[in-house]
Amino acid sequence: MNLSIEKTEHYTQIGTTENVLHLPLAVALVEKAKEALSQEHISYFIMDISEVSHIENNSFTLLQDFGAYMQEQLGLVLFKNENPTIHQAMSEQDLIIVPSQSEAVEYIFMDQLEKQFLNDNDD
Repeated sequence: MNLSIEKTEHYTQIGTTENVLHLPLAVALVEKAKEALSQEHISYFIMDISEVSHIENNSFTLLQDFGAYMQEQLGLVLFKNENPTIHQAMSEQDLIIVPSQSEAVEYIFMDQLEKQFLNDNDD
């Protein structure tokens, strides 16, 4: 299982070149993210699943749980893939999916601005 990780100031990107997102791969992606979380506080993850053309149903629960956990921590996990079938499947599972890197980064910056705006209004 080939996974990559790239850390930036604003997000961490974890990627795979696998074609099928099966449960062991989903576990590996989440474990890699949790490992990064334990090393430093990260609020945003981009899961680059651009090569994935099929997602096995048993993977969704794990991904949803991790997404919910990140939202509880005031962060987000985004999935990047251009495939319309993958978009529909992820959207039906209430997972955030974007087609490109630039849209993922824009989504993160907009979320940061929204949280900053809300915090400024709390004062």
